[in-house]
Amino acid sequence: MDRRAFRRFRISVPVLFRWTESTEHYAVGNSANVGMGGVFLFASKCPPVGAQVEIEFSIPAFERISRHLPFRCKGQVTRVEACGQLAGFAVAGPVEEGEQLGGDVEEITIGLLTRDSGLR
Repeated sequence: MDRRAFRRFRISVPVLFRWTESTEHYAVGNSANVGMGGVFLFASKCPPVGAQVEIEFSIPAFERISRHLPFRCKGQVTRVEACGQLAGFAVAGPVEEGEQLGGDVEEITIGLLTRDSGLR
C-alpha cells in the first residue's frame, strides 16, 4: 500500500546533499524520484535514518519549460536501503523551488505531469 501524500515523478538528476552528525558531511548522488513532499536518492554514502538533510538539485530545461529549475529540500531521512554496491535513502520534507523561480511550482508540475502522462 502506497502511503505517500504527494505524487512522485521519476527524475534522475545529480543531487548535492549534506547532513551533520558529529561532523558536517557533504556528498553527491542522483535522484530516483521526486515529489513535493520528499525525494529518494541513490548515493554511495548515505546519512543514517533520522538525520536531518539539506538537498539541492536542478531539473534541466525541457520541451515545456525553457530554463533549468533549481530546487531544495530540507527533511529527515526516513529509510536507507542497500543492495550490493547500490545504496539509496528516502527523505521526507517539502521540496521547494529555488530562490530565482518566483512561484513557478504550478507551471513546473503541469509540465512534468504533461511529460509524464504522454499528453502533448
